[in-house]
Amino acid sequence: MWRLADLIVIGLNLVVMVCIGVYCARKSKSSDAYFLAGRNMPGWVVGLSMMATIVSSMTFLATPGFTYAENWRYVPPLFTYLLASIPGLFLFMPLFRKGNFQSAYEYLEKRFGAWARLYAGAAFVLFQMFRLGVILYAVCLPIETMTGFSLPWIIVIFGVLVASYTIAGGLEAVIWTDMIQGFALILGGLICLPIIFNMVPGGFEQIIGEAYADGKLSIGSTALNFSEKTVWIMVLMHLFHFTQYMCVNQMTIQRYAAIKTTKEAKKGIVLSAVTTVMVWVFFSFIGTALYVLYKHSPRPELETMLPEQVYPFFILSHVPAGVAGFVMSGLLAAAMSTLDSSINASASAVTTDFYRRLIAPSKKEKHYVTFGRWISGVFGVVMIVLALVIHFTRTETLQDLQATLISVMSGGLLGLFLLGFLTKRVDSKSASIATIWTVLGVFLWLFFDSEIGRQISPGIAHILPDKFWIIVLANSFLFLLGIGISCLSGRRAVRDLTDLTVWTRNSAN
Repeated sequence: MWRLADLIVIGLNLVVMVCIGVYCARKSKSSDAYFLAGRNMPGWVVGLSMMATIVSSMTFLATPGFTYAENWRYVPPLFTYLLASIPGLFLFMPLFRKGNFQSAYEYLEKRFGAWARLYAGAAFVLFQMFRLGVILYAVCLPIETMTGFSLPWIIVIFGVLVASYTIAGGLEAVIWTDMIQGFALILGGLICLPIIFNMVPGGFEQIIGEAYADGKLSIGSTALNFSEKTVWIMVLMHLFHFTQYMCVNQMTIQRYAAIKTTKEAKKGIVLSAVTTVMVWVFFSFIGTALYVLYKHSPRPELETMLPEQVYPFFILSHVPAGVAGFVMSGLLAAAMSTLDSSINASASAVTTDFYRRLIAPSKKEKHYVTFGRWISGVFGVVMIVLALVIHFTRTETLQDLQATLISVMSGGLLGLFLLGFLTKRVDSKSASIATIWTVLGVFLWLFFDSEIGRQISPGIAHILPDKFWIIVLANSFLFLLGIGISCLSGRRAVRDLTDLTVWTRNSAN
């Protein structure tokens, strides 16, 4: 199905990414330069790179695949990204920049102590470690289907390319390549849409009319039923998820710090929020348009395809040679922008929060850059190995483990940061007790919701909420429990809170 012109275009795109990494490597002489791009990046560039990172390959494949097969149930919750950007814009970004932090979790040590920093850093790194392998495996599957190449070789080659420019150039290379990849993703979609309009006799009006009549624009149930994934429950879940991403995720905090001025940072956040939602909605519409197209022009190949394979099938079937290669570069770009950001952010956390903090606090800056490159390489190897393990074992274990890790280890992470930012009285001991009880509660929740737990105590399992509530309830529980313990015990924070809370951020000005 592939044509030589397509392969050449994709190959050139990959070469450009590696060249950018090599070019940026010359500037990476300090840990600030390597992990924070010298704190001198333009806001609009960082904003587009943030968009490319969160959009990921799931937008290119899963989003049009879902709207093609189902409806627009997942679209309204995506708009909560705009709401989640507000605390990032006015609360978290200014405080992180004023504190001159290299790591998001460095803040937690100043606010609550070393335990908070190490807990949060470990949670982030462990989750990213497994996430890297899952994403690499997922994005290589459609490439295998469309090219016929061996999947293990695709995983190795693609993984090595992503790791190489990330190791060489650090965050600056990640930001510039993500920005370019974001453009490739958007332009790829813009190329396809006119072709679809031309193939559907009535164009846009027919697509909207038929999609509406067939229920393809439905947003699902609007009932106030908390035991089902209604639109309101999905909105609440996504609001917590996006707030955690925008406010306490190392990948995001790195970019806040990388922008040269606070004014530029505000522009970057706004640009990221607006373009991200636009891209999500745009690719949702592409899936709906493909439904109407193939409703009138059915193809027998689609009967055996997964919904996620329909959009790539359209590209290779109807987009001219060479141009299709550019559009498919959008798929690779979406995956690469997520993978390179995860590798660099994970290496930053390991270097800053563990190695520099616990093992080698007084080395020269060049030493930390070298160590960061080695750790980036380690994460690149882990990414490839885990993707190969998933392939050869054909198991869902790693995916399940990834979901469990994010639930257990970061389920209350947003609540912990909110305790630090929004309160003055909550002390380290109150926060640590609240964190322990939250993690323990999530562990018990997942245990009783498992097959073994349901056999031991079916009554408890029956009354448990669905696991999609974890991010909402865990963060809310930790925040409220921390305040409650502090109030009941009479303890108050004794640390210097200058520029560490919203109530004290101007006290030293």
